[in-house]
Amino acid sequence: MSAPAVAAARLLADRRGLARAGAVLADPVAWHGPAAREAAAARAALVRGHAALLDDLDGVLTALGAAALALGVGTPPAAVDAALAIALDAAGRQAPPTVPAAAPAGVPGLDPEAVARWWAGLDPDVRAALERDRPALVGGLDGLPAAVRDRANRRVLATAQEEARAEETAVRDRLARSRDPVELARVGYALHEVRARLARLGAVAAAIDRPGRTLLDLEVERHPADGQGVRAAVARGDVDTARDVAVFTAGFTSGVDELPRRLGELDALADTAGPGTAAVAWYGYDAPQVGEVADPDRSVLGRAPAEEGGRRLASFLGGLDAARPDDAHVTAIGHSYGSVVTAAALAPASGVDDVVYLGSPGVGEAPGRPPGHAWVVEAAGDPTADTAWFGPDPNRTPGVTGLSAREVALPDGRVLTESRGHHGYLTPGSTSAENVAAVVGGRPQDAVLDRGVDAGDRLRRLVGR
Repeated sequence: MSAPAVAAARLLADRRGLARAGAVLADPVAWHGPAAREAAAARAALVRGHAALLDDLDGVLTALGAAALALGVGTPPAAVDAALAIALDAAGRQAPPTVPAAAPAGVPGLDPEAVARWWAGLDPDVRAALERDRPALVGGLDGLPAAVRDRANRRVLATAQEEARAEETAVRDRLARSRDPVELARVGYALHEVRARLARLGAVAAAIDRPGRTLLDLEVERHPADGQGVRAAVARGDVDTARDVAVFTAGFTSGVDELPRRLGELDALADTAGPGTAAVAWYGYDAPQVGEVADPDRSVLGRAPAEEGGRRLASFLGGLDAARPDDAHVTAIGHSYGSVVTAAALAPASGVDDVVYLGSPGVGEAPGRPPGHAWVVEAAGDPTADTAWFGPDPNRTPGVTGLSAREVALPDGRVLTESRGHHGYLTPGSTSAENVAAVVGGRPQDAVLDRGVDAGDRLRRLVGR
C-alpha cells in the first residue's frame, strides 16, 4: 500500500473520533445566569471551529486519495509530490475540492481499469473506511464493483435528500419573513430551485426502490451552472455478472425525473432479451434543455453537450468493463440527441459490441461499430429522425442495419404494435422494442429488418439533403 493510502487510512480513523466529539458539542445546553450569554457564544465558536477543522481534514483526505490513485496509475512520484504539496497547502485555507464523477481532480491519466486495479489492491479495512467516510468519491469512480457503488450512492442520495429538505424549510421560513419585492422574487426562485431538486432526488429514490435495482452513479449540484443539477445511472439486474448488458442514453429535454418510467421500459426490454440480461438507464450527462437552445455552449443544435456527455459515457462504459472478471455482450442504445452522445462515446469506449440508434438526427459519417453491429430504428412520422442535422441519416448510412418499427404479425399469432413519432421506441409490445431486445440479447437473426424510409426521407432527398 502506498504511503498516501496508509496516511489516509490513519487520518480517517482520527476523523471519526473528531466527528464523535462534535456530536457532544452539538447537544443543546440550557445555561442560566449572568455568564450564560458568554458561554453560549463560546460554545458556538467551538462548533464553528470544529466544523472548519473537519472541512480541512476532508481536504487533506481528498488530496491523499488523489495522490494514492495517481501513484496507482503510474504517475511519476515527483509530480505526485508536487501536486500533493499544493493540495495540502490549499486544504487549510479553502473548502475541500469537490470530487467529480469519473475521477478525483488533478489525477492525470486515470482510467476505469486503473481504478479497478487500485481498488482491488486496497486492504479491506481501507475499502470499508473509504466507502463509509467518502461515499461520494467511491460512488463516483467508474471501474468499481456495482454493489460497492450502489451502497455508496444510496448514502449520497439519503444525505442529499436530507440536506435539501432542511434547505427547503429554511428558504420557506425566509420567504415568510420577506417583505421587499426583490427579495421575495429571489427567495421565491430559491424555493422553486430546491423543490425541483427534491423532486429529482425523489425520482431517483423511486427508481431504485425495487429489488434488483442498483444506483451506479449519482451527482448532485445545489446550484448548477448548467443542466438540472442531478445526474444518475440506475441499473436493473447485475451489470457485473449479466451475460448481456444494455446501456440507454436519453436525449433533448431529458432528466432523472424520467427514471421510474424508463426503468419500467428497460425491465420489459431485458425480460424480452432473455435470462441474464441487465439494463442501465444512463442519465449521467447534462442533456440540453428547451431554455438553452440559444446558448451556443448548451444548445441541442450543437455538439458541445454531446461531446461532454460522450466523455462521461465512455468512462462509464469503460468502468462496466473494468469492474468485471469476464466480458459481457454490451449494447449501447441512444435515443434522439442521446444517439449523438452515444456515437461520441464509442470511439474511446471499450467493451461495446453493438450500438442501436433510435430516432436519430444523425451521428456523423461513421456509425461507430462495424457492419452487423450498428443498428437504427426510425418510426414513421418522426421529424427528428428526418433532419439529418448531425450527419447523414443513419437509415441510409452504409454499414447500418435498419430495424422495423412497423406493425408486424409474428408466426406465433402475436401482433407487435407500430411505433409512430419521436417517442415510444421502447414501448413494451412494440416491434421496435422487440427488435432492440433481439440485438441486446445477442439474437439479431430474430429481428425484423426495415430501414424505416417514409415521406420525410423522400422529401429530404428531393431537396438534396
